[in-house]
Amino acid sequence: MKSRHWMTAPAMLAILVSTSAVAVPTRYIVFTMDVDDRVQPVFYTEVDLAPPSPPSNAAVATTSVHEESVAFHVWSHGKNLGQQSVTVPNLRGEFAHDPEHGDGSIDAYAVARADRTFVVRIPVADADALEFAHKSSSQRVDLDMLAASAGTLSLAGSIPALQIARVPSSGNSANRLDLLVVGDGYTSAQHSQFDTDAMLLHDSFFGLTPYHEYQSFVNWTTGFVASAQSGADHPPYQAGCSNSSCCSDPAANGDPLGGQYVNTAFNAQFCTAQIQRLVSVNQTLVLAAAAAYPGWDKIFVMVNDTTYGGSGGNMSVTSTHAQAKQIILHEFGHSFSHLADEYASAYPGFPACSDISGSAPCEPNVTNQTTAAQVKWATWFTVGNPIPTPPGHAGVGLFQGARYLTTGMYRPVDQQCLMQYLGKPFCPVCRQEYVRTLYRGGFGVPVNGIDLIEPGTEAPSTASTVTYSAGTIQIFKATLLPPTVGALDVQWLLDGNPINAATSSSYTFSQVSASPTTHTLELRVKDLTTFVAPSMAGTQLDHKRTWTINVVNSDDTIFRNGFD
Repeated sequence: MKSRHWMTAPAMLAILVSTSAVAVPTRYIVFTMDVDDRVQPVFYTEVDLAPPSPPSNAAVATTSVHEESVAFHVWSHGKNLGQQSVTVPNLRGEFAHDPEHGDGSIDAYAVARADRTFVVRIPVADADALEFAHKSSSQRVDLDMLAASAGTLSLAGSIPALQIARVPSSGNSANRLDLLVVGDGYTSAQHSQFDTDAMLLHDSFFGLTPYHEYQSFVNWTTGFVASAQSGADHPPYQAGCSNSSCCSDPAANGDPLGGQYVNTAFNAQFCTAQIQRLVSVNQTLVLAAAAAYPGWDKIFVMVNDTTYGGSGGNMSVTSTHAQAKQIILHEFGHSFSHLADEYASAYPGFPACSDISGSAPCEPNVTNQTTAAQVKWATWFTVGNPIPTPPGHAGVGLFQGARYLTTGMYRPVDQQCLMQYLGKPFCPVCRQEYVRTLYRGGFGVPVNGIDLIEPGTEAPSTASTVTYSAGTIQIFKATLLPPTVGALDVQWLLDGNPINAATSSSYTFSQVSASPTTHTLELRVKDLTTFVAPSMAGTQLDHKRTWTINVVNSDDTIFRNGFD
């Protein structure tokens, strides 16, 4: 019979230890890109990053239709190592219709961002040139020459210093999703206020399912930077205004802070693109400053202003208004899990999708497929719900109206999902996609997603054959990474047969004689979450390590060691 060990998160605390890895010297380069797609390096530094490190910060990143990616070829000693890509942070405007009175229906705005900026992180030893394509030709960037001229770049010497603080429970960055929370509009005297506000955001983020259940998979790190003045810019209301010196949005009429301009580290301002609630920062400055914590996967910016507002995109921004945190929670569903909006408000010109025609497939939580058996979340359908599902039905079905269309596009639930209404929980389909993304990867490092067996903790190492002396004992072990809430199924197998006595993250092997001479030992770990439907899990929730054991006589070992 198969042996199982059911582990809960509290039972695993003793083996949850951070693993340090040998740092890899890495180039951290911030580029800007003009309308013709020509790139310009504006900041360069060298940092140490723990392996494994992909060729760029998003070389394997998954992008959605909300995002832009930039492709480039990596060169080393005259050899083209292939094409990689990196995500360009975009800008989105989605807000609760009436946050002061609990109306979380979303008002959405299409925003064209004028500045395009991105980061490339690449080990020094891996490349000496990058080649970008633009509208007229290609552009080659010599990385050694760039390093030599780093002090002449436009942002050299002008980047505000971040004071980095990690939550004590942080783990190995090479096996975690790394979130960096940066503040703007906090003076040096307001450092403690920033810490308090950051913890409120932390508690709100990890108070939401499934972020809560998988908190152990995330490193939450803050970066404090002192601004000369407190707050954010509030351009004054002026009807018909078309420039950044004023705000034509009627919502700005009556803003008690209208006309306030302050000097902050990252130039936070309301009324970006003439949308009062749309708060933006200088993303180029933020990305350069983030080199202080170079292993980040996603960045949140928290603006020291109690007026409701924020922005979404690959980099999300929130004010300190109590309801503005919901903007971050919703936008992370886009930028990390690549979920679609489930509301039906029009978004003119948004790229179409289809799960029927073979064109660009739709995001995980929307579809135009109406044949029940072929709907990608059919396994989640609530028994008894008709497909398609009329409004008013509880549970999961196929409800019409999603992805900015009132007809022809469907969502999983009626009105109970954060991707449709701010302040709601995630529906089962969206919840599932967050977990799948953690394990699938594509968000940075780890390249192939979170591993339930902490890389590098295997003892003995699995890299070579383990020589075992008959009649002795050999302990095999590894550190496991369980969800914060949930259980793991842990199994040890010897030559393919389950070992009933192995009930933990370690196993003691012993054999009296020298025969058989070879064994294969395997550790298998599986996440037993109910958040991912078995039919959609594949092998993402299953992780393993394998050791090859070579059994020798004790005398043979002594004889061998005498000649080693």
